[in-house]
Amino acid sequence: MLCLAFVLITLQTAVVAQKVRVGAKAGLNLSEVRTNDKEENKEIGIRPSIHAGLVFDININKNLSFQPQILYSGRGANEDHEDHKDIYKFNSIELPLNLLYRSGNKSGSFFIGGGPSIGYNLSGSLEATDDPNENFDFEFGSGDGEIRRIDLGVNVLAGYELKNGLFFSANYTRGLTNWLNVSTDTWRNNLLGVSVGYFFGKKK
Repeated sequence: MLCLAFVLITLQTAVVAQKVRVGAKAGLNLSEVRTNDKEENKEIGIRPSIHAGLVFDININKNLSFQPQILYSGRGANEDHEDHKDIYKFNSIELPLNLLYRSGNKSGSFFIGGGPSIGYNLSGSLEATDDPNENFDFEFGSGDGEIRRIDLGVNVLAGYELKNGLFFSANYTRGLTNWLNVSTDTWRNNLLGVSVGYFFGKKK
């Protein structure tokens, strides 16, 4: 909450100073899970999903900008057993807080950067492809058998922005939080994303 408050105050200050651009982006997520069980990791595969949301680009100087984002993000993983597949589906809100470096030319600019990412799990479910009776929704909280809602991670990204505001980017988010409330098992969600977006208004 403190990070969100900081971002909102920063955005308000930047808007007043006319140093912020607002954009929208959407794209593909390739999500996976890593556990402390080496055998289970061999069965876990990538789950494709989508992301979409708003991007705020706050100019610092000619080459640097602060870029917080507010995104809906699908997460989870596929787990292939010998005779069936389990699909772990999660719906999340993500708040990446990226510092970007830009290098421009006549047609546009390359950018690279990174920063912390704060995720909040809205809902989640297990879909058993062999038996619908085994499907269930996850419960969230701090108790045994529940999933943690807050997910902290580290995000890196790179891309290219055209002079007209259209941009393309790729990012990787490494999950740091164990989603499980037990010390003996770990479940961390990692994410590769590719996006296309557009900034409204000219660069400041």
